[in-house]
Amino acid sequence: MRNETWAAVLISRAGLRLIERLRAHKVFDLWIPDRLRNAVLPSMGSTHIYNGPLKDLVRDKFHAYDHWIFVMSVGAVVRLIAPVLRNKYSDPSVTVLDDAGHYAICLLSCHGRGGNQATYDVAKILQAIPVITTGSESLGVPALDMIGKEWEWSLDPSTTIPVMSRMMLDNEPIGVIQESGPLHWNYRDYFASRLYDSWTSVPKPVMDEMKGWIWITHRHVPPPDTTGNKPILIYHPKVLSVGIGFSRNTPPEDFEQLLVQTFTEHHLAVDSVAQLATIDIKQGDLALRTFATSHGWPVVYFSAKELNTVVLHQATHNPHVFHVTGAMAVAEPAAILAAQGGDLIVRKVKSERVTMAVGLLNALG
Repeated sequence: MRNETWAAVLISRAGLRLIERLRAHKVFDLWIPDRLRNAVLPSMGSTHIYNGPLKDLVRDKFHAYDHWIFVMSVGAVVRLIAPVLRNKYSDPSVTVLDDAGHYAICLLSCHGRGGNQATYDVAKILQAIPVITTGSESLGVPALDMIGKEWEWSLDPSTTIPVMSRMMLDNEPIGVIQESGPLHWNYRDYFASRLYDSWTSVPKPVMDEMKGWIWITHRHVPPPDTTGNKPILIYHPKVLSVGIGFSRNTPPEDFEQLLVQTFTEHHLAVDSVAQLATIDIKQGDLALRTFATSHGWPVVYFSAKELNTVVLHQATHNPHVFHVTGAMAVAEPAAILAAQGGDLIVRKVKSERVTMAVGLLNALG
């Protein structure tokens, strides 16, 4: 998980005293007006001076950070950020502090971008009162868009969240189908009595009772007819490892083409890919690195000896591959090893230059 970036901006000397207290516990870029240049302490870390209107700074830098702290009035912050807002999924979170440090207010992106937690963190350091206005926190019900956040699960683009969030606030029953992924995630205990490992394991009375579903799956298939067209929120956990073998000078588009073909034919979700895996003699291959980078996936490498430790009945033996690489096979054993011994759910498929196989990470307790 990448490190999140923070920025703080203030317009008064009183705000500097708050920032000094925060800097002892948290790393962030500080933006101050030129007139406060001489008031900054040398120990206050990365400090930037802005000239001209603050609205210009916000316009240019707002989306360069994950979290913002503004030390000023809520009204002033609303007017500053209003012209640059995009949507709840890409806008950074905003926490507002009063000059005296009495309150820490989550103003923007409180759920999806972690603003509530950022506000709690800041309030704890300053011994301020956190002001959280989102319904799920105030009523003690799960925030649906935060499920699996610590595991970086992908949420299918959907208009279902507002509908199901209202259902949660109204205490409507929502069930969970978890087919894959870690067994510990945000709010799992809340749904424990309504959690099943497959659609077929749900008793009919329960299926009829539930008003909506959360579906945690590595598959890309339509929900069964038994759901009765009830709203479904789909999460894709990072549980698939794609083992790859390939010839020298393979272009990146060859990887992409076989991936799309394989995942389409086997009804798998590309968003569930955790990593690519191959033999270590392919380290430094530019095409593979380009393909992986385009998706934001890491690549793990295994030696021929490691690949050969995978028992033969799990991986297809290829004499030509053994002659060239010293490994009896690459794609299948690489997928299994990268999935930490999980199931091989797609055996080797191949194009002219590339072979692929897919492993599924076992559920983590």
